[in-house]
Amino acid sequence: MSRELDYLVKIEGNEALLERFIDAINNNTCKADKKYPNPYVLDTGERFLNTMVLQYFFKTRPFSKELYIDYFEKLRKLSGFNSYDYALGEQINNLVCITFERVKKNKYKIFIPEGNEAIANKPLSDYEKELLSFVCYLAVCHIKYGPSYASVKANQYFDVVTGLGSGEVEKLKKIGTGNLPKELTNYKDKTLTCEANDVFATIKIKMANDEEETYRKALLFINNLLKTDFPESYEISFSSNNKQLLPIKGLPKCGQNYLFAGAVQFPNLHQEILEYISLAKKEHEWYNNVEDENCAMPSTFAVFALGLDDEKYVDVVIDYLQTVDDEHQSIQEKFTPVFLERFGLNESTVKVYVNCILSMQEHPPHKLFPSYFANEKGLKLLLNSKENFAEYYFTEEALKDFEDSGNDVQEMADYCWESVMYTTFGKKPENIIKQLTPAEKEIFEKLK
Repeated sequence: MSRELDYLVKIEGNEALLERFIDAINNNTCKADKKYPNPYVLDTGERFLNTMVLQYFFKTRPFSKELYIDYFEKLRKLSGFNSYDYALGEQINNLVCITFERVKKNKYKIFIPEGNEAIANKPLSDYEKELLSFVCYLAVCHIKYGPSYASVKANQYFDVVTGLGSGEVEKLKKIGTGNLPKELTNYKDKTLTCEANDVFATIKIKMANDEEETYRKALLFINNLLKTDFPESYEISFSSNNKQLLPIKGLPKCGQNYLFAGAVQFPNLHQEILEYISLAKKEHEWYNNVEDENCAMPSTFAVFALGLDDEKYVDVVIDYLQTVDDEHQSIQEKFTPVFLERFGLNESTVKVYVNCILSMQEHPPHKLFPSYFANEKGLKLLLNSKENFAEYYFTEEALKDFEDSGNDVQEMADYCWESVMYTTFGKKPENIIKQLTPAEKEIFEKLK
């Protein structure tokens, strides 16, 4: 039995209504339902599946770069690029293949088959130039508004555009989209050169010295950039005489590591670093210049820098750990033992420790951990965490999710506690128990 929909999906017979949707979108009076699949809603109550509105637009509006970009920018602001990116890609792929015989498509992409690359390109007509420019617009949208891996699709589009003889991609490499003021994307003086490209999501910092004011200007450049429509996944390259890295074994030697290892040495810059963290910290976004096994949410190296500099930043570290994508990121496991060595164990640092464990699928044990917890002080701190687990470690959002999904809070706390015990005492806790005093063993029994 088919499910009854509360929105329309058929174009045939609904053309007049669809024209009203397009007018409402152009006039900014259309709304989008917040619930999937996010149908569009008129102020008179009619509801239509967003992808069908998009298809009708393609059927009835001949291609014009200016018209299409204006319309799809309004759609993006209405419902977000990811609500229609697949449907838009399907329509554009078909249009490109109709326009250029050399271009083929499969289920996943458009491409120029091997053997056809060397075919001399005919001069592009004005229409073809505009179409390929719009393809670049679509590629840029994937980079700026899609998930980090959407850059793969963007590069596929760029390859086709370049292969057809357009110079648009080379232009984008040099100046980006041109939508951001040059004073935001380029800065140069005697001590600092900064360049940013909002298409390829790159930020280049070159410092002639390692003085506080030079770091301040670099941080100001990045922070001002992140206040704009700059991609939320990006990379930072950094060149300086300072080769200092954060004191965390195994962290990748990347630009953001060098930058924040240097900047954190100046207490007067900590406020700028905090602002960077607030601007950069976005779940499901990534630094693009680290390998998969070291994938890291933007702000990671800044948080580690402040977190190891002063214990007063524990709340910053905890907020970060509660934000990361725990299904895909695990680089924070390198931070945990270094943090304990730096500050020891107390009521504040134990909360950072437990949040580190909860911030990934499985935090591996470490030979250092039992030395902090296999004693009366450490065991009491763990017991306090267990007894107040929901209050200390579940965010309001998590508690609401448990309620909405029917999960019992205590059962979820017990499940998470198993991870804490495994990470702390390893697979064979009996070896630890043997070394405990009777009083300590009594506390340990309460932790099970």
